[in-house]
Amino acid sequence: MRGGTHGRRLGGLVLGVMAPRRVGLAALALGLLAAALLHSRVAPPVFDGIVVPPEPYRWVSPPPSVAAGNKPPLPGEVTLPVQNGQVAGGGPQTGDSQVVMYFAPGTFKAPPGTQSVKCTIVPLTNPPAAPPGIDIRGNVYRINCVAQPGDGPVTVAAIYHLSMRFPPGAFKEIQYNDGSGWRALTTLRSSGGDPYAGVNAPGLGDYAATAPTGAPGDSILTILGRYVEFYGILAFVIIFGVIAIIQEVRRRRHRQPMPRKKT
Repeated sequence: MRGGTHGRRLGGLVLGVMAPRRVGLAALALGLLAAALLHSRVAPPVFDGIVVPPEPYRWVSPPPSVAAGNKPPLPGEVTLPVQNGQVAGGGPQTGDSQVVMYFAPGTFKAPPGTQSVKCTIVPLTNPPAAPPGIDIRGNVYRINCVAQPGDGPVTVAAIYHLSMRFPPGAFKEIQYNDGSGWRALTTLRSSGGDPYAGVNAPGLGDYAATAPTGAPGDSILTILGRYVEFYGILAFVIIFGVIAIIQEVRRRRHRQPMPRKKT
């Protein structure tokens, strides 16, 4: 594993060049960093790397099996400045990081007189029906941008990147609905095992993760395999930290001054 090899090299480098007094502190810092990664919310870029288990998927309409612990999904919003008629680039995302957009300056075109553009990402409570033979997996998100002041229409002059999280179970591709019906988009799934997929989005409208009706989901072995690397590195850091702290405690005990004998 690439991450495990890097971790072993890092551990050897620390032991080789740091003074013994600092070994315990370094191990403690590594342990705290690992704990922070475990409990923090993960942003959803589509890239290769160590898979950190994310928090449970947030459903608009959760399945009965997860309804009790479900949290409502969060929207996202960003206001972009307009200078010399050009809309700035940006990377808005939902508050729970289930959808993220990336776009360059000039991706959106606003009408004359526009001072700023507001883009929103909203999970729909009453989304359009799925096409025949297709199941929508998770939430449908509506992406819209309007000119301000006046909420005038904004057009898309270039494609932008959209990353979307999908819930456990079957998944094939992201589909797009501009109001005239759903159509599949070329979808890149995270090869690192994260439950995210990305597309080059052609316009504003509705986006959803989908799968063919009746398609099987991932097996339990596949799901567990996604997190083996993360927990392996975490275990290495914890063991390394415990050993280093024990060594530091022993060193301090050996350095304690011997009591003087009375004459």
